[in-house]
Amino acid sequence: MHMDGAIIMDDCRLWEFPRNISIEKVSEYEDQLKEITRDDVITFDLRNTVRVHSSFIGFLIHAKHHIRKNGGNMVLFLSLTIEKILIMLNIIDHFSTEIAPSVKKSA
Repeated sequence: MHMDGAIIMDDCRLWEFPRNISIEKVSEYEDQLKEITRDDVITFDLRNTVRVHSSFIGFLIHAKHHIRKNGGNMVLFLSLTIEKILIMLNIIDHFSTEIAPSVKKSA
């Protein structure tokens, strides 16, 4: 399924986000997130994303809690820009278990 720039597969397990994420897109993502009601691994692919509205960060936090509440797990593939934003906001640790190993920093 294509949602205004994001490609969300029909089973909702893979979300490929666009280069730029506006506030309008975030509300659409919230609506789509409500459809996830089973325990599954949900992958958010942000490798091509370079600009996000601040509300998208709140969406990521909410998505993590929603997916876990339903018994699932979230996997994040981050672009360098998104990783820097999470570090700057001092919330990268909140997602430490969700970030795909290929982008995790070594200690």
